[in-house]
Amino acid sequence: MKKKDLKELSNIILFALLLVMVTNCSKNNKDASIDKALLDKNEKLMLNGKKEESIELNKKLIKISKKNKYEKGEALGYINLATTYRTLGKYKVSSYYLKLAQGLAIKLQDDFIYTKLYYEYAWVNSALGLSTTGLNYNTKALKYALKLNERSSLLGDIYGQRAGFFIDKKSDSALIYFHKGFDVDPSALNSSLIGRFHLKVSNNLDSATFYNKNALILLKRKEYGTIREGIIYSFYGGLLLKKKEYLPALEYYEKASTILKKTQSINMLPEIYRNISIIYKSMNNKNKENEYVLKYTQLNDNLKMAGNEAIDISINKYIEKESNNESTSTFMYLLIGSIIFIIAIIFSFLKIRKNRLKKQISLSPFEPEENTSKERKDEITNENFTELIDLAKSNDLKLINRFQEIHPDLFLSLLKINPQLTKSELSLCVMIWLGFSSKEIANFTFMQHRSVHNKTGRLRKKLNIQQGQNIHNFLKSI
Repeated sequence: MKKKDLKELSNIILFALLLVMVTNCSKNNKDASIDKALLDKNEKLMLNGKKEESIELNKKLIKISKKNKYEKGEALGYINLATTYRTLGKYKVSSYYLKLAQGLAIKLQDDFIYTKLYYEYAWVNSALGLSTTGLNYNTKALKYALKLNERSSLLGDIYGQRAGFFIDKKSDSALIYFHKGFDVDPSALNSSLIGRFHLKVSNNLDSATFYNKNALILLKRKEYGTIREGIIYSFYGGLLLKKKEYLPALEYYEKASTILKKTQSINMLPEIYRNISIIYKSMNNKNKENEYVLKYTQLNDNLKMAGNEAIDISINKYIEKESNNESTSTFMYLLIGSIIFIIAIIFSFLKIRKNRLKKQISLSPFEPEENTSKERKDEITNENFTELIDLAKSNDLKLINRFQEIHPDLFLSLLKINPQLTKSELSLCVMIWLGFSSKEIANFTFMQHRSVHNKTGRLRKKLNIQQGQNIHNFLKSI
């Protein structure tokens, strides 16, 4: 090859390398621009309660990410949409977008995406009353967050979220995690969370006052009018209510509710409405008390209904999956059975084959196993059983969700027998399974004893329970 040709070839290679570098640089700049919008711009929109704009932004960025084959941007967009819909109380839609993000996260194996994904999964499950599942997701989020080089406010949020899961059962651990969150991110919100802990759990009014007042001091100008300010005012209102300073408490609650309504953060409003009704009751203002009791009841019921819809989806998907598995298993059993039948005919004259066939018959899946009831009895711990009893006695709407989390097999079995069972009938099944009599169920659910008796009769028909068979024993056996 001539010297001139070599020089020309080297120029071509150099040009190609420069082109690749420019292309990669351009792609990296585009990806960085998408990331900035997905993280910074979206957060600003969310804090200011501009949910519709946030939804529009993320859908647009997802479309661009798909076009650029930037899967990380696509996954972040889905997680952001899940967060937005969750704060609007639309858990069904939120769960849908988390599933899309999860599919991409498995492909990407990116620690930051996993952190964001599991953190949001924890919030959704917490909102649905599935605290154990929520805590498991929080543990996963924390695991991936600690792998990240940068200790950001996200890690502080995860610690704060984790503390919330421990408040009821391990209050000492909860306080440790609240302080860890504040150490990582010494923000007004994290100070306020510690103050609320001392108000609600430790009953240390001095500490509650210090941390709540400190939160007001730490509030930054950029946080005014945002969700964070609304939450901090709400917690400060709780402190003033505890001190029986009713008028200042009412002022902070009203400021908080105004901000939270403006920012479309409705999840916290039921508690605020309930506390405002308590203030008006203390002030002997019956009309205002009833007005806020009604607001609390309506909004709380709507949020619970949205949560139950999301629970229904998970139950139905599980049933569908089990049905598909069952169909596959049935085919396999038929195939195996046919082979055994042929072998049995060929070797029927041999006594040993006859004995083996008898043994197979004795091990038929239709024969009850002696240890089944004991195993099922051991499935629920004494602690969980006590929790379910308390929820049932207080007629708490969380009972059905919590029972499904602790012992999902019962609902799946019941719905396989009759998919038309209603929420009310499933709740009655839980009460009977727990061992309550019809009179006790009537007392706890504020129903007439006769109504419970009639409802149980209809339930027996739907489940094809034979006359004379004890319904409690039937539910325990499936």
